[in-house]
Amino acid sequence: MRRWYGTALLVALAMGAGGCDSLLVGEEASSFTPEAGVCHAVASDERSPEAYTPIPCSSKHETETFLVGLFGGAGAAASAPPAADTEGIGRAYQSCDAEADLFLGGEWRDARLAMRVLIPSAARWQAGERWYRCDLLEMNAVDRWFPNPRANSLSGALTGDSTLRYSCFTEPTGSDDAVNLPPTSCTGPHATEFAGLWRAGTEVEELTDEMVDAGCLSVIAGFVGLPERTLGRRFEVLALMPEGEPEWQAGTLGVWCFLHSPGQVLNATARGAGRKVLPAAR
Repeated sequence: MRRWYGTALLVALAMGAGGCDSLLVGEEASSFTPEAGVCHAVASDERSPEAYTPIPCSSKHETETFLVGLFGGAGAAASAPPAADTEGIGRAYQSCDAEADLFLGGEWRDARLAMRVLIPSAARWQAGERWYRCDLLEMNAVDRWFPNPRANSLSGALTGDSTLRYSCFTEPTGSDDAVNLPPTSCTGPHATEFAGLWRAGTEVEELTDEMVDAGCLSVIAGFVGLPERTLGRRFEVLALMPEGEPEWQAGTLGVWCFLHSPGQVLNATARGAGRKVLPAAR
């Protein structure tokens, strides 16, 4: 098995103490609150009112705010913003996560998209701000994880046959820390294909190689339409394990699983193809 690592999501969360009992979406705050439905030229972590300069999404931008909500209950009464590993951040992330799929028209993790969850700094929290902001960014490529500026909204961007979705790739090169994985058409020669996301159970606190192997093998088996026991000698599992991203902080461990066919070029998608695309080795 081959594996590489990289940051697949972005996060800008102020560190602090306290939790969150409830979230309020679409209500007015008592002080500065960012807007939803606007874009930002640069994906900055700056969250102060003075630095807030939203632009229309028809202008060139790196990030789009698709949801703004408010912390409520005991979380809003806390003296400091919730820390990155608390239930409060987990709830904010889950709110952003659910709305992102509705906004896009599909699962955002299956595409060249990153999600950011921003909350007020400690100083702004003391000033009365209780918002959380959900941003989406189009990224350049799975192996070039930096924003790809655009000049239109991501609303509905994953409906139909979207070019943002992960699909097929050429032969991967490079090292575990710096993989090169150029995209290509699934109807032509290719060596690698995105099979899906595997999520560990909520009880899992740390992923092991064995867990990743088994999880991605299960995902690929379902993707190809072959029993797991027949897959190991036919192709390799490639896994992308994001580091430091908010989904992990929210308590959900996920791995992006790619099918790799070494020594045998694929000329059509492996989705549901079974032995037709991946015949048994002789």
